[in-house]
Amino acid sequence: MSKEERINPIWPSQIVDELKFELDRDLNCEDPMIVAALDVWDQARGNRDMPSRKDLDPLTMPPSLLQHVLLVDVEHQPQLRFRWRLIGTHITTRLGRDSTGRYWDELYSPAVYEAMSLSVHWVIRERRPLRSLGFAPVEERKHLASESVDLPLSEDGKEITMIMIASVYK
Repeated sequence: MSKEERINPIWPSQIVDELKFELDRDLNCEDPMIVAALDVWDQARGNRDMPSRKDLDPLTMPPSLLQHVLLVDVEHQPQLRFRWRLIGTHITTRLGRDSTGRYWDELYSPAVYEAMSLSVHWVIRERRPLRSLGFAPVEERKHLASESVDLPLSEDGKEITMIMIASVYK
């Protein structure tokens, strides 16, 4: 698949270019941790569109996967907001910070927030996983290459209340 085919047209091109994101709706996962996360999510959902948070037991996940997992709370009222509930140690170590408990709109610049929230907006709208490749900006360091998959979770099977993200930074 070419780079042009992997870029999701819903993203404003200037943001994709600036942040170097490529999106893959077909989930052509390459990294074993990303494949493992998708498998865990798929097994937990069974014949439903998506699992709930309760269906994902950390004790049954591969231990090596947990350090790559992030959980994002999706708050629908009074307005749609995203908050980091959990950030795995691989992520905090590679990025040099822990943003657990922080709201995205308070944490990121407008361009980064817009790019990141468009990805989760897509997952919420389409109600299915989305893979991304990109480069994460890290202060005082070069951008880190990454592969991620965003996996929707719903407590009632209808409204997405959380997104599990698995990310590998290289």
